Amino acid sequence: MLSIAEAIRSSAAVVFDCAGTLLHLDPPSEVIFRDAAAELGMELPLPAIAHAYELAEFAMKMKSSELDSDFAKAAFYRAFNKALCSALGIMESAERLHPILTQLFASRRHWVAYDDAAETLRVLGRHMPVHALANWDRGLEDVLRRAGLRDLLGHAAASAELGAEKPSPACFDAFCARIQMDPARIVYVGNEYVADVVGARAAGMIPVLVDRNDRLPAADCLRVRALRDLIRAD
Repeated sequence: MLSIAEAIRSSAAVVFDCAGTLLHLDPPSEVIFRDAAAELGMELPLPAIAHAYELAEFAMKMKSSELDSDFAKAAFYRAFNKALCSALGIMESAERLHPILTQLFASRRHWVAYDDAAETLRVLGRHMPVHALANWDRGLEDVLRRAGLRDLLGHAAASAELGAEKPSPACFDAFCARIQMDPARIVYVGNEYVADVVGARAAGMIPVLVDRNDRLPAADCLRVRALRDLIRAD
């Protein structure tokens, strides 16, 4: 297997996932959920809520390319919140909790850049094009702009625009056609093993997993603990 440095040196571009890779929620989802539950008199530990999110997100992947209306989005989030309540053993509170969650996420959720995101994009961008490809709705450009990253990227493509979600090769293929580049010359960086590593590899790209919490030490791919490891590799 190539080293990180060798993979990047041999590539013609580096493409990044967004949520969990370049961007994170501030405050985190589990904090908002905890505060929503507290309004109903429930005290839930953050680790338990974070684990519930992991379970729900693994079981119910959002497909932004299919959520083409406010009704479809509302239906998805209602089902997702029910899945969270099920994982936490509080299903009887699901109907009361859902509108509180909806309101708090609308008012408090903000996507912000990881501390090392801008530096990593700047350094890599001196040597090759850097782009973004994410499972996202059509608001991706605005989110990246508010996070201070849009001017550091070339193309920024959302799955809702491409008509397919990662890990489908169709998503990656559509992006490669847009930037007119051979996938074999692209390093794809993401934080999800299935969507990012399996998907990028199936499309012919070189995947790199961002594993900040060291949860997949035996992953069968290149792996970094932070974005800055991409520019520190030697």
